[in-house]
Amino acid sequence: MEDMTRSRTITRSVPWLLWLGWKNRNSIMYAETQESTERLLRDMVDEAEQWFKLNNVLTPDIDGRACLQSGDSWSPPEEGRIKCNIHANWRNASLHSGIAWIARDHYGKVIHHTRDAIVNAPNRLIAEIRCVIWTLTSLSDLGVTNVIIASDYNEVMEAIKLPLQWPRYRALLHQITKLKENFVTITFEGETIQTNGIARDIARSVLRDGRFQSYLALGGPSWLQDRIAREETRSRD
Repeated sequence: MEDMTRSRTITRSVPWLLWLGWKNRNSIMYAETQESTERLLRDMVDEAEQWFKLNNVLTPDIDGRACLQSGDSWSPPEEGRIKCNIHANWRNASLHSGIAWIARDHYGKVIHHTRDAIVNAPNRLIAEIRCVIWTLTSLSDLGVTNVIIASDYNEVMEAIKLPLQWPRYRALLHQITKLKENFVTITFEGETIQTNGIARDIARSVLRDGRFQSYLALGGPSWLQDRIAREETRSRD
């Protein structure tokens, strides 16, 4: 944890790795269930990031100053394009999944944001693909023609770019292929959990706060305005 050559995300996540490992052990022993390693590691990073955000803890760099590590800052699109960060908050096949997207211009200014709830998603990848379909449909209806779709879930990005390697999801991926025809330019990019944090928080609010009513709004949500403003400022630096 004191090795400053490693990324901040890794060094400060160690306690959560131990804690989630303990929880997984109890699930195996007493509930006969086990989460996937991938999901556990994602939860670990997510839990650590949320704790540090809520407690406003700053991690000093080698010179003793608090700073953003490379890749920790949301990056805007080039001028003339819209960047749309998306997320599907999938818990399990029995619960609703919260989905959300937030679209910003090259200044980092929020154009629109929206959230909704979906049902009957047997796994996270299907929830994420359905989130992409919903996002593309919404953007097309709004007249957006040049867009970047950004997600921190690498598998959905890979499935969209190489659909033939994901035959199990062929029908859903075909819908995305057809929707792409509605755009002049469309790019799919990977994000880190940190840089996709605002979209993640909007999606999580669906289940956390029982906000199952879908909506589309201009600008960003009021309860995230401070973070949106910080990311907008950084994007202009």
